[in-house]
Amino acid sequence: IKDGEFLVLVGPSGCGKSTSLRMLAGLEETDTGHIRIGDKDVTHVAPKDRDIAMVFQSYALYPHMTVAENMGFALKIAGVAKEERDRRVKEAAKLLDLEQYLDRKPKALSGGQRQRVGIARALALTPDLLIADEPTSALDVSVQARFLDLLQNLQDRLKFACLFITHDLAVVDILSHRIAVMQEGRLVEIGERDQILKRPENEYTRRLISAVPVPDPAEQRARREARLSMN
Repeated sequence: IKDGEFLVLVGPSGCGKSTSLRMLAGLEETDTGHIRIGDKDVTHVAPKDRDIAMVFQSYALYPHMTVAENMGFALKIAGVAKEERDRRVKEAAKLLDLEQYLDRKPKALSGGQRQRVGIARALALTPDLLIADEPTSALDVSVQARFLDLLQNLQDRLKFACLFITHDLAVVDILSHRIAVMQEGRLVEIGERDQILKRPENEYTRRLISAVPVPDPAEQRARREARLSMN
């Protein structure tokens, strides 16, 4: 995954996407091979020391904590001083338009707001890599579109690398620079967005894409730009 790149990993349920994610994050041990971030081999490095942040499908917020406490908890565990924690939390909250919600508990927020808290918590860690694991699955379609636009805008501004995992090809074109396709635990094809969507080389990739109606990329981008111009 290149610096500043959105790599979208697609494939059906059970193909190995989440296992790959867990190995990358250090939550599963690897039997062979190496995991490198930049020039650092992190294969046997503890999760907290890998400079990776994650956004989950289920939000994964602590219900007894306020938004600010949720956003700053991982920083506290990492030993970041309170003054620096508060600065990072406020900075991330401003980016995600969450400043007015910092003292609220998660149950007082909508699904879209909770997902924004999840992103803000991840960005507060200033990670080398952001992993988003099916983050739109629990959102309504209208909220999903706004969330994807928000994530793309943040990536354009902050230039972080992102691995976005999904089984829904309908959202791939909005975000991806490159697409990786997985089948039964194997990476079967990887390439630029338009090449994978329009001219896939692998037979499984062709079947996967033909089974799901994918909006025309130019049409998708035009609709996205129109939405952004209205905001």
